[in-house]
Amino acid sequence: VPVVLGGVEASLRRFVHFDYKQNKLRGSHLVDAKAELLIYGMGEKSILATAQALADGRRLENIPGTCIRMNEREMGVLRNQLENQGKKVIELPSWQQIKDNSELFMAAEIEIDRQARAMSSAILIQEQQAMWILQYPANKPLAPGEMDLLYELPFSRKTHPSSPDIPAYSMIKDSITVVRGCSGNCSFCAISRHQGPAVTSRSIHSVVSEVRAHVETGNFKGTISDLGGPTANLYGTSCAIGSCKKHDCLYPKVCKNLLIDENRFVELLDKVLAIEEVKHVYISSGLRMELLSKTPKLMRKLIDKHIPGSLKIAPEHSEKEVLQLMHKEPHSQFVAFLRTFKDISRSLGKKSQVTPYIISSHPGCTKKHTAQMVEKLKKLGVTIRQFQDFTPTPGTISTAMYVSKLHRETGKPIEVAATQQERKAQRSLIEKGFFKDNKQGGKTAGDKRKRHLKKN
Repeated sequence: VPVVLGGVEASLRRFVHFDYKQNKLRGSHLVDAKAELLIYGMGEKSILATAQALADGRRLENIPGTCIRMNEREMGVLRNQLENQGKKVIELPSWQQIKDNSELFMAAEIEIDRQARAMSSAILIQEQQAMWILQYPANKPLAPGEMDLLYELPFSRKTHPSSPDIPAYSMIKDSITVVRGCSGNCSFCAISRHQGPAVTSRSIHSVVSEVRAHVETGNFKGTISDLGGPTANLYGTSCAIGSCKKHDCLYPKVCKNLLIDENRFVELLDKVLAIEEVKHVYISSGLRMELLSKTPKLMRKLIDKHIPGSLKIAPEHSEKEVLQLMHKEPHSQFVAFLRTFKDISRSLGKKSQVTPYIISSHPGCTKKHTAQMVEKLKKLGVTIRQFQDFTPTPGTISTAMYVSKLHRETGKPIEVAATQQERKAQRSLIEKGFFKDNKQGGKTAGDKRKRHLKKN
């Protein structure tokens, strides 16, 4: 019986990767599990192709969006066949080479990212410890019509009976996916490695149909908690030239070829809110502020009716050196965005707030950088309610920087807060700056955080 792996964990751990909890490099899940096939990415087309191959009695090979494993002899034979067929085969640094030289981990991750972002037809191979892994090119992203068909299937939208008390369920039970993929290319994010860099948006008709079906389940309480995806306001965007190899549409500034259709998003919000049983429609997914700045009509609409008291955006930091490593827009954009946000809120008679997300201890971020960030954000009058330590996760360039201690672009050494003591030092600067004196119901935000940590 063939064993097939899938899901986000297998997808992001398909090559040599760093496991933060174990604090060591690990080989591919496919090799460790001794399975026949690994399906990466969102997987719908690969699952169908795999099922068809099994039904036909064919070998599980040459299926887009999958990885296979083989021994040295099998790898040599297949590699010759592929190259004779004119296929481009790229060999990544091996597990042993990376283990001996962490700089090669960065080289491998950069190459994997480059090929994934280009939606390349190249085949990637990597030697593990006793085996080889071969990755076939990714499947094409679902077309809008295919996404509509998928999300209109009669899902129960309930937890599995064996796990009824999933904490995240209350957050997502009334949310609707409207967009897939992200071209933001943030260093610390693995979305483009898994969902892909191409953005696909569902039709308004399909989204409205799903909301109507959800309303009729009897469990709906009147509020759609989110119309979103990886980045909500990438909904309706497209490329003026069709596509490119970089798929880096927002950094260092919004690409001139990115077409933004704010009217489509506004129409979607209006039509969902027009459903009789729907009293509120909120956008809880992340929003890119550089896009909001270019869509004043949508921004005004969101502030007026579609944010639950606070608009979530992610400047992540304020210092130039750190933002460049994160592949994020300059701090000046956040300053300009705040000014516009306050002006619109004031004109609407609203007391809306901005909830900025920030990351501490990102590779290349020092205590000095963190202290400067706290000072700048306090001067802007914003309050940090949520922040997190950088966590190295498989499939990101930031993790490669964490392991190699090298700058993603220059290859020069950078400072990395790797010990708990170093990370705690940066975290404490943020806590002292924003939680100590922030009274909430007689308790400080710091007290609330401690109670939450104790409870969980």
